[in-house]
Amino acid sequence: MGVIRRQSLKHSAVNLVGLGVGGLSTFFIYPHALEAYGLAQVLLSVGMIGLPVLSLGANTVVIRFFPKFQDKSSGHHGFLPLLMLMCAIGCSLALVLAWIFWDPFTAMLESKSPLLRDYLWMSFPIAFCYITSSVLSSYSANFKRIVVPSLLLDFSQKMALPVVLIAVWQNWISLDLAMWGLVAHAALVTAGLVFYLKHIGEWHWKPDWDFIQPALRKELLQFIGFGAFGGFALLVAAKSDLFMVGSLQAVKAAGVYAIAAYLATVIEIPTKSLYAASASSVAQYLADDNRSAMEKLYKSVSINLLVAGLLLFGSIWISIDSLFNLLPNGEELVEGKWVFLFIGLARVVEMGTGLNNYMVYYSQYYRYSLLSLGILAATNILLSIWLIPKMGITGAAVATMLSIAGYNAISIGLVWLKFGLQPFTSNTLKTIGLALGAFVMANLIPLSGYDLLDLVLRSGFFALIFGVLALKFRVSEDLNGLEVLVKSKMMKRRKGG
Repeated sequence: MGVIRRQSLKHSAVNLVGLGVGGLSTFFIYPHALEAYGLAQVLLSVGMIGLPVLSLGANTVVIRFFPKFQDKSSGHHGFLPLLMLMCAIGCSLALVLAWIFWDPFTAMLESKSPLLRDYLWMSFPIAFCYITSSVLSSYSANFKRIVVPSLLLDFSQKMALPVVLIAVWQNWISLDLAMWGLVAHAALVTAGLVFYLKHIGEWHWKPDWDFIQPALRKELLQFIGFGAFGGFALLVAAKSDLFMVGSLQAVKAAGVYAIAAYLATVIEIPTKSLYAASASSVAQYLADDNRSAMEKLYKSVSINLLVAGLLLFGSIWISIDSLFNLLPNGEELVEGKWVFLFIGLARVVEMGTGLNNYMVYYSQYYRYSLLSLGILAATNILLSIWLIPKMGITGAAVATMLSIAGYNAISIGLVWLKFGLQPFTSNTLKTIGLALGAFVMANLIPLSGYDLLDLVLRSGFFALIFGVLALKFRVSEDLNGLEVLVKSKMMKRRKGG
């Protein structure tokens, strides 16, 4: 995992800086502009949820089929123009469907979320730019280039959104102008990724339709159907919560939900890094039928993400009350505590199961998960419709947790059935036990009554104890290898000094 580890560490560094910006924004900006923040998040979520359908599955085709098209001398046989054509067709079809169903849907929003009704149309240009940018970012990952695309696609948004919302909060600009600012930012990100691909010499815009022979065309079309509808179902099961809250409750409730959900995204930082760096390797190992390398990567990613997920989740949950007390307008945000609990647990489950979803997507067995994805997506929507009126925003979080846990359980079963592989080892249970032990020990620290002090002491103690125990019991080879690397560099610096 040498290259993967280096890339994921760099990617994590970028995300950690973004986390700092996002954390400051969550603490000091978003609670002052809950309605604008909720509206922005709902509009942005349309592109995220619609990515597989609006791109016709290009977001998964870009990784799954790159090994078949890869050939630098021929411009990778026109793979990039094919991907962009898929995005253009998918978005055009979506616009036609939106035009047909626009009136009845906006009429439904009239009573429940009138603000969303007024601005919903802006989700389309934002979604188109997000979808194109996501596919270009994934295309860059095929060349092990994930840092700059992450800066453009993820980090820049973490910078742009708080700037826009500060302007709204301070009444420097109107809400209307703020939403136009989000559209402009999305367009600039897409342009930036195009220029980056040109810079690294991978912007090949010459189509090569003759390369797509009947057998490859058939395989592509079958996978496109799966990538579009299966991926859409997965994102509905995992990511539709915010849109459902914004549609079934006031946009302001979506703002509270988004703040709590943001805290849960802290847990996902290592996931994004390792997945981005591992996806192309998964596709290559499957193409080569290299089971031994696949098993090693599968188990390694699983335990590394489980350690990271439990470390971050435990550090936040043990101080969750102190954290919400520190937020401006904390009394309006208190329900978000339970949103974080259920979404955070969902993320830990997802991380602990490792690369199973990628292994199913990029293999010849991808069709098997389509039915389960459809059932889980429908289940999530029905659960949300049932639970949100009864439990408020907590109901959306519970629905999301159940959907994610169910889908990952099915994916583990598929991987075991088709490949004879599973992500767990004896270190999996050991890691969970160590995390629980560290949580109990940290929870023994009495509260001082000063929220910031309690947060630092209890979260810091949990992280320290769990980290030390994980290294001591050697639950992850990569984690202990990283420890050795850090120690050796420190020794060299001391000798050099």
